[in-house]
Amino acid sequence: MQSLKDAKVTQSIMKRKLILVNLAGPALREFRDFLSETHPLVDVNTEDEAIRLIDKQHDSISAILFDLEQCKRNSFSLQRQLEADKRFVGIPNIAVTTNSSETDYLDCLNAGANEYIEPPFRKELILLRINNAIKSKDSATFSEVERMLRELPSNIYLKDAEGKYVFATHYWHHLHTENDPTWTIRGKTDLEIRTDKENAKKAMESDMEMLRTGKGTTYVIEEKGENGSEYLELIKRPTHDENGNVNGIVAIINNVTEMQTMRLELEKRSKTDSLTGLLNKQATEEQIKELIESNANCKGALLMIDVDKFKYINDTFGHAVGDKVLLSIGNIILDSFKGMDVKGRIGGDEFMVFLRDIKNAETSVRLATKILDRARALFPNEPVGQFISLSIGIALYPEHNQNFEGLYRAADKALYKVKEHGRGFINLYSE
Repeated sequence: MQSLKDAKVTQSIMKRKLILVNLAGPALREFRDFLSETHPLVDVNTEDEAIRLIDKQHDSISAILFDLEQCKRNSFSLQRQLEADKRFVGIPNIAVTTNSSETDYLDCLNAGANEYIEPPFRKELILLRINNAIKSKDSATFSEVERMLRELPSNIYLKDAEGKYVFATHYWHHLHTENDPTWTIRGKTDLEIRTDKENAKKAMESDMEMLRTGKGTTYVIEEKGENGSEYLELIKRPTHDENGNVNGIVAIINNVTEMQTMRLELEKRSKTDSLTGLLNKQATEEQIKELIESNANCKGALLMIDVDKFKYINDTFGHAVGDKVLLSIGNIILDSFKGMDVKGRIGGDEFMVFLRDIKNAETSVRLATKILDRARALFPNEPVGQFISLSIGIALYPEHNQNFEGLYRAADKALYKVKEHGRGFINLYSE
């Protein structure tokens, strides 16, 4: 029993024309009659006329049927022209004769014909052979297009209505299928073939959403493999059947590692203090605000840190030594706090740290004391070492304020009290 899918394919084939080259003799009247029941027929008298017509209307033509005797007289030039021109690669050419000859059959197929029809002309058999030739040629065209697409560096793939691969021009690096000629991606899912299961799961979820809504999507993923990470841009679009229903996905994967790495580096530079490697002022404040807004129930502490008498250090020992001091303090801050904490340099000799998920005020004071002691121990064998100390003001979140601006003011007031009373120690904000 013919499936609904096969029926739709056959219906699509039947809408297109059959070109008949010099097939108007009395012996072919019945043959032409049952062809006309399924396809529009267009008669031409010469092969040149056929080529001109195909050139203009190749998208609306199902097949070309030609008189075998005429093609033999012309040394099968029509077949050679059809084989040589890529535009006609999907159009089968079918020999028709009123005589039966085994030699003619072989000569015809060797010259490039796709089918050979001879008496008796039984309707069902002839229509089946013509439709099979059309489908076979369509399949050959698909394979040829696939081979051509493999020449591109991008991976182009097709998936069916269940999100399973139909074909892909390139395979994932980790598959190592080059030594197994029988391996195929056809019928497999992303979870079956990709080592990065998290990205595979996201890809399948994205596919199901597209098949449901019919809306395409474009995104970039970081794919972690044996040789490190690479960034891939995926451009996905739904495919449709003759009735406009979504029946699959066509997509292209571009390797954008170099571009994405450059973009991330530029983004990092735009957020990073060039001397210390800490966040700059804008990025520090943005990240703290984001943390506060997205974690309303967390406990935190904002540390305002100043390098004491830094102008004197610069003026006395020179800017190179001053930069060395700032870099060393930046390294202490980077090394002393968790990766989740926000660490930044917000001015010439000013630093800011936001501690996440602290248990109590004592924890913030203990951590601040740690960097205070490490700063005092810098450069013990150099003259500048005796002048290095830090002043630190601390405000707690949410006890002292529930937004960044208020918290900043509280920590700044706590720092001012330190500066006012001799520098070199820690002060926790208090009303």
